[in-house]
Amino acid sequence: MKKGKVFTKGQAILVIMVLCLGAAVWLNMKFSSSEKYLGEATYVNKKTSSTEAVQTSAKVNETDSNYFENAKKERNANLKKQQELVEETLRSSSLTDDEKSAATDAVKALVSRLEQENNIETLLKAKDFADALVIIGDKDVNVVVKSEGLTTTQTLQIQDIITTQTNIPLANIKIVTVK
Repeated sequence: MKKGKVFTKGQAILVIMVLCLGAAVWLNMKFSSSEKYLGEATYVNKKTSSTEAVQTSAKVNETDSNYFENAKKERNANLKKQQELVEETLRSSSLTDDEKSAATDAVKALVSRLEQENNIETLLKAKDFADALVIIGDKDVNVVVKSEGLTTTQTLQIQDIITTQTNIPLANIKIVTVK
């Protein structure tokens, strides 16, 4: 070793690499957390990328304890009205073949949405979400789940179920928790 040199070039590189590794571990611990609860009001205004779902939170009044039951009844009543309207349209003798075909396609779309909603709700119940309501729109899905707050794992489970049952991208999935 030469006189006057405290560190060699190799030792200096090793010290720099150890410092970088320590900084990476510290940053990882600071910015990652396990089982973070989502669905708080601070997430409502958060901008999301096209690969993230939006999650919000709502509170149900004590007098409205049957929220899920009432919402499903209302959804079924609306579905019946739509079905009756389409059937009435099909009974009309002044329809052309194209109009009858369009009405039939509308019925098929309604049935398909209903099946998807029921499938998703059943799968959510299998994942221990006792109360869940799924509303599928033309380009989006809204899911209402009874929960105090969802963990990241639970949110990912919901997203996975929806994306496998529908062709709707994550950016168009909205998860609302009801307490």
